Formats: sequence, structure tokens, C-alpha cells
Amino acid sequence: MEFFPYEPFDKNQGQNKVWEWLKEAFKDEPGVAYYRYPIFHKSGNLNREPDILFLHRELGLWVIECKGCYINNIASIQGHEWRMNNWHSEYETPVLQAEDQMFAIKNRLTERRETRGLITSFNFRAALPFVKQKEWESKGYHDFPTTQGVVLTYDNLTPAALKKKLTQDGHNRQQKLSDKEWELARGVLGGTLPFIPPRDIPTGTPANNPIRVIHAIESNLKVLDKDQQKVAFEVPNGAQRLRGLAGTGKTVLLAKRAAKIHAANPDWKIAFVFFTRSLYDQILELISLYYREMTGGDRPNWTKLKVLHAWGGIELDGFYRSLSLNCGERPKNLNDVKNEIGRVSPSDAFEYICNCLSEECSEIPVIYDAILIDEGQDLPPIFYQLARKTLSDPHRLYWAYDEAQGIGSLIVPSSENTFGKNTDGTSIVDVSGVYEGGIRKSHKMNKCYRTPRLLLMTAHAVNMGLFREGGVLQGVTKQNDWKDLGYDIVDGDFSQSSVSNKKTVTITRPDEKSPHPIDQDNFELKDAVGSPLVIQPFNTEFEERDWIAQQVANDINQGYDPWDIMITALGGDYEKDYLFALQEALREYDIDSYIAGVNGSPSIFRKTGCVTISNIFRAKGNEAWKVYGCRFQYATYPLCWKQENELHKRNEAFVALTRARVWCVVTGLDSPIFDELEQAINQYPRFTFPAFNKNSLTRITEDESDD
Repeated sequence: MEFFPYEPFDKNQGQNKVWEWLKEAFKDEPGVAYYRYPIFHKSGNLNREPDILFLHRELGLWVIECKGCYINNIASIQGHEWRMNNWHSEYETPVLQAEDQMFAIKNRLTERRETRGLITSFNFRAALPFVKQKEWESKGYHDFPTTQGVVLTYDNLTPAALKKKLTQDGHNRQQKLSDKEWELARGVLGGTLPFIPPRDIPTGTPANNPIRVIHAIESNLKVLDKDQQKVAFEVPNGAQRLRGLAGTGKTVLLAKRAAKIHAANPDWKIAFVFFTRSLYDQILELISLYYREMTGGDRPNWTKLKVLHAWGGIELDGFYRSLSLNCGERPKNLNDVKNEIGRVSPSDAFEYICNCLSEECSEIPVIYDAILIDEGQDLPPIFYQLARKTLSDPHRLYWAYDEAQGIGSLIVPSSENTFGKNTDGTSIVDVSGVYEGGIRKSHKMNKCYRTPRLLLMTAHAVNMGLFREGGVLQGVTKQNDWKDLGYDIVDGDFSQSSVSNKKTVTITRPDEKSPHPIDQDNFELKDAVGSPLVIQPFNTEFEERDWIAQQVANDINQGYDPWDIMITALGGDYEKDYLFALQEALREYDIDSYIAGVNGSPSIFRKTGCVTISNIFRAKGNEAWKVYGCRFQYATYPLCWKQENELHKRNEAFVALTRARVWCVVTGLDSPIFDELEQAINQYPRFTFPAFNKNSLTRITEDESDD
């Protein structure tokens, strides 16, 4: 059984004891259990929170309400009402609570068409871990109609007794479920990702049309896996780091967590911080969607829950800008930075202004009760330090990052490097181990749901330079770190002996780490998918742009909506001129397009009826069914005037490849990067490359912290 302590353990020893006994009793059983499972109602408040909820594949669903009272605390029982002595409340209704919570969960399982009728056994109990059965019977409470058979005392709660009792007491044996039915049922309890009704397919659409692929994927109910559930619902009393691959759903899951925290704690001041301006509307929409789902239609209170760009400006509220004003300082903008230290990259400029604020403001005010940070790989350590200082105890700071998308900085953030050390040498923020009750201080997510396996493996190969003629540039050299990325080492190792003898290493990505629908053996539309990765080099950029425009025109004629398509270019010389020329090429084919951040507000990434054209920085965090990644020759051609190196450019290439939900078309001037891409396509699904180690790398991306 999988166990999810969604909320931190409090001082309720009764709940904690029953939870530990349950874990011991059912640890080897098929099921899933939740501690403090949240149920919201239409007023927007958290009105039900079962102490323990578990779903067993053979025993059905159980809700257990725990009371840590002793027999002398119960003065009398009348109906469902227990009058209490020397207790924190005058009356308790534990059996009624458990029954009410059980019906709330039953409704959740039966209101969905996919899970209606799957669970047939629903049960509830009140648990009294500090009351013996003889004490309970001596008062005559066991014979009351409202308590008979539904109150468990200590004698029936210890692990062996609990397992025996619940096995005997199930009202009806749960009907046998297929693996798919079981996953659907447990998935509804664990939560789902946003569901968009599948598009209509016009009559006469050919069987191998790619629109059928999109329709099939849209039709799937996307349930959260166990790692995603934890990220979405846990509320640790302290810091938590979320490290995940592109496409693991970090932004969506953080949005769900923000909505849950806001619904459960409407008076808390919460900040959701992000770096890519074009994500603003998406994040607002996701939080609103999940908040409505939890509360039955209410809207978030945006004065309490703030979505903040990391920097901010006059048109877009930002964490730095807001904090500067709270400190009584004038917020700096990019022009200020240019005047003070000259032209620098946006990431360096942001680090500079955060350092200035830290030096100018002697006392950072406490403003927030929880801060959630997305795209953490793009933020400097000083930002984290400022953010933490704005938090009330116990400093609930949750940050997510993917170092392979850090296209502005090449620093792999560790908690010690980010937050520093105390005077005694210990880390100010420690992300190793677990909090009391079992909530982990750090999560690693390596199942990629958005990007097909071929694209993700190719993105990693390009990012690290696995097939680079001059040798690998960056990567991991430990078997556990490869596993953290979702790979198996099939052959070879990274020892000095292997490097010296010029041996090779072979890796692959197992099926369970690549749950994308088109990668499944039973996906019926593989012919319609074709190849998820197409590469096409050119002699001139004019030829490249015209070819892309022709292909996009063909896509739209096949049935793609312009919204389905994104064109993103790696950073290069005369970037704006290239994007405008690309827009003009599309116009020649009567295709409307929108250049993100140029043709409208910086916070808007898409417009209805338009193909999105974007530089790589604005594309980060966004996705499309089909992506054209152009100017790929720049993946091995850093710009001196931008103070770039090849690692920056390969990180940009990684971002472009992983924006695609199914198809990615890579174009550019003929260059060595196309040889690497061709090797990836030819070797898939196993990649073999020269062994390397830390001494041969430009950058090490493995995690040195013990988490």
C-alpha cells in the first residue's frame, strides 16, 4: 500500500498512532492511504478532512475518524452527540463525521463517468486508540445504535488486530477490478490533470491523419501518479525542493498545491513566483481551474494569493518590485542596470538588482505564509534568500527546477549554495530526509508525460553532447543519478579505467519512465504519428523560413488549429529580423501568426487563430502539439556578444525539443548538430557514447546533496 501524509503531523497523538498502526497492518497490501485528505465544499472552505482515508483493492474504501480521548473524557453519548469532559470542545460527533466524509468521497467516485460503479464497498469507523474495549463496554457505549459496530477501541487497532477486524467487517467484498479500473479509481482520489474535451473530428478524416492522434490523447483521463500526488497536495511545515524533468508537470502541480493551500487556509498570504513572463495567464488559469474544482465554483481571492513575476514591472506585478516598495526602496528596472553596470544578460541583471535590494534594505519584512517558486533554475541564490526572509515561521518555501532548462545560468542550485550555512556550519535550509510523519523534504520527478521518449532522449543527448565530436560537455556520472533522470545503464560505466581505455556506455529509457501515450505498445494510431522527430538542414535561412511556412500551411490543411503549432528559434544574430521575416513567410501562405512578446503584451503567449512564433526564452514553460525548432545551427555556435558558451546553446536546444507534445521538426543551416540529431534517431531506443567522468566535463549536473 502507498501512504500519503498530505499534511504535517500535529500534536494529535491519536491520529498519529492509528496512522502508524495502519501502515504496519497494510504495508504489503494492494491499496493507497491518505493522512488528512482534503475535501472542500461549495462555500470554498475546507469542511471535511478525514483523519485517515484508504482504498483497498479487495476491502474497498474506508474512512477512519480518530479521537485521542480517554474513557473519562466521554461524559455521555446521546445519539450521534458525545458530550465531553476536560476536552478541547464540549461536544464531538466522530461517527457522524466519519459517515459524512465517507459519503463525500463516495460522491466524488460516483460523479465521474469513468469510475461510477467501480468501488462497491464503502465503510467508515471512529477510532479510539486510548480507550480499552472493557472500558468502553463498562459504560454501555457499545450497545448504542449509533456506535454499535462502528467504533474501534485500542484492542482492535493494533496492526494485527486492525487488519483482522477490517477484513471481517467489510459490508460487501469489493468487486474484482481490472488493472485499468483500479488505476482509474485510485487516480480519482489522487487527483487529475486538467481535462480538455477532445476536439471533434470532421467526417471523412483519413485514418492516418495526425488530428486523430491529438483526439486520442485528449480523450485520456490524466490521473496523477504517486509522485505527482505528493507534489500537488503536500503542505510541508518548512522548505521543500522539487527537482524534475521537463514535462513532468511541475508548473501544473505547483498550481494545484497553491489552490489547495489557499482553499484550506483562506487567511494565509501566498505568493506563486515564476520567471517566464508568458506563463502569467497560464498560471492564473491553472490555479483558478483547480480552486474552482476544489470549492465547487468559487474564485480565488487574488489579494491573498498573488501570482508574481520574479522581477515585475509597471504592467506586471512582481515579487522583487513588491518587496522593494515594502522596503521603502525604488524598484530598479533594466535601464537602471544598464546605466549602473552596463549591458548584461537578463539573469545577471536580475541577480544584480536582488543584491542591491539586500544591501539597501537592512530588515526584510515578513509578508507571506507560503511561497511557491516555479522555474527555480533561472533564479539566483540571493533571490531565494530574500524570499525566505519574507516568510513567517516555519518558512514554507517550495521551489521547483529543472537544471537542463537553465538557459540563463549554468549553476546547478543546491540548498547549501543557495541559502548558505549557519554559524555552526550546518545548512540554513536542509532538503535531505523527511519531516515528521513522512513528508519528504525533496522530490525527484523523472516520468515525462508531455514529451515522447525519442524527443526527450534526443534532447538529453544534445544537451549533454553525448554524440558531440569534441566529447561530452555536461552530464552525470553515477548510476543513481542516471536513474534519477529516468535512465538505465545497459552497458559500461564511468570509471577512469573506462575513460582511459576509450570504452563506451549504453543507456536506455525504460517504459515506466516514458508514459506518453504514443510510446505505449497498445497505442493504435502509430501510423498516424509517423516520426515524432524530423530534421531538415538548409543552405540559407531564406530557404529554411519558406520551407517552414509551406509545412505549416500543410499542417493547417490537414486539420491542425493554428493554436496547435509553435515555432521557436534558438537565440542568434539579428533575432528580431529573423522572427519578422518568418512571420512574413507565413503571411505569404495566408497564415496569421503572433510573435510572443512583440505583437502584444509580454504576458500573452498565444492568440486565437494564430500560429505562435517565439524566441527560446519566451517558449520556455510553454508547449504545443507540433513544434518547429529553427536556427538549430546555433546549438553549437555561442554568441560572443552575449557572453555565451556552448552549454548555454545546448540548453536552448533542450528547451526547444521538449516543448513538443508529439511532433518536433528541427531546422537550421547545415552544421554538426544535425549529425548528432541523426545519430540519436538511428540509435534510438538505446544510445551508445564514449565513457566520460567528472575530470572530462565542462559542467557536472549531478546532485551532490544527500536527498
